[in-house]
Amino acid sequence: MESMEEKIPESNGQALHHFVTNSPWDERAVLQQIAKEADALIGGTKDTCFLIDESSFTKKGPKSVGVSRQYSGRSGKIDNCQVAVFGALVAGDKSIPLDHRLYLPREWIEDSARCEAAGIPADKIVLKTKCKQAIEIIQTAKENGVRFNWVGADAGYGKDPGFLGDLYDLDVQFVVDVHKNQLVYQVDPNDVKSKPMRLDKWVSQQAEEAWVTISPRNCTKGKLIFEYVHGKFWIKASHEEDYREVRVIVRRSVNTKTDHKYSVSNVADSISLKRFAYMQGQRFWIERAFEDAKGELGMAEYQLRKWRGWHHHMCLVALAHLFLLRERIHNAEAVPLLSVRDIVTLLSFYLPARDTTEKELFRQLAVRHRKRQREIDRGKD
Repeated sequence: MESMEEKIPESNGQALHHFVTNSPWDERAVLQQIAKEADALIGGTKDTCFLIDESSFTKKGPKSVGVSRQYSGRSGKIDNCQVAVFGALVAGDKSIPLDHRLYLPREWIEDSARCEAAGIPADKIVLKTKCKQAIEIIQTAKENGVRFNWVGADAGYGKDPGFLGDLYDLDVQFVVDVHKNQLVYQVDPNDVKSKPMRLDKWVSQQAEEAWVTISPRNCTKGKLIFEYVHGKFWIKASHEEDYREVRVIVRRSVNTKTDHKYSVSNVADSISLKRFAYMQGQRFWIERAFEDAKGELGMAEYQLRKWRGWHHHMCLVALAHLFLLRERIHNAEAVPLLSVRDIVTLLSFYLPARDTTEKELFRQLAVRHRKRQREIDRGKD
């Protein structure tokens, strides 16, 4: 906030800090409006999907809400971080995060004093898996009238039979990644007792001519090309003995014949393999949305310890993302290669900024020094 105050004319860092940290505005109402406007822009097309993924935010110390020693996808290791589940609306190469749920580890749920200090509402101090949070996000999107053709998620969610069962209960199409050790049945185990097979074992048994070369989409360097094999199986789709028939698609590198990607889906048999491959590959765009949000919109650049501040910040990032999505769409014909970074660069040039006079420079230095001294004095107490 101090940096913003130094750049924005007539701004006040304390007022900005209050707006994000303590002001009682309802981020859920804002997210509902963002969902409505995002749906008007990219919802309801045959290529519109709703993608689930999580993102982590590295933090120091124990006080930031939800922080814990847990796996961080950003650093690829166990780290001191916050983790949240996100849902993004995607259509083609257009994407926008619409919703989020901060994951609270058990150590937080079992420490009421810590939760109270972080300002967590009493009704939110409930242990929920990330899969359950993902289902809540999908339910909320449906309740907000967001129109999408299928749900996508990575193997961290696909490995949970309960998650797949919940997707069936929501009556949505899905294309969800699974791990190579996913157990599949070649006959219906609801009717015939049979032994399961690992998915990677089935893949290893496929003849070379079973693999089909497909370009699922274009990229900046031309067409992406992979090889695919597919089949139909039964898999466990709940934590009980409940099995559902699914289509399976497996992707591999054309050159190395490795780097397999396994996915299961309830899409109809009438969906072509090429279309199926396209649907599987769209998960790339939620990762791209995170790159834009963290690289250009300050998604990970915050110093907020409490529940309300964290949720306000993420809501404002989504609002900024909505603005950028609208600008890209409205200017697509005139400037087809317009990127998020391009728009941010234009804004930094055209938006008003404080004059960098000598007087202003020394005023800012004086403010910084007063804040530094307060921190020094606080440390002595």
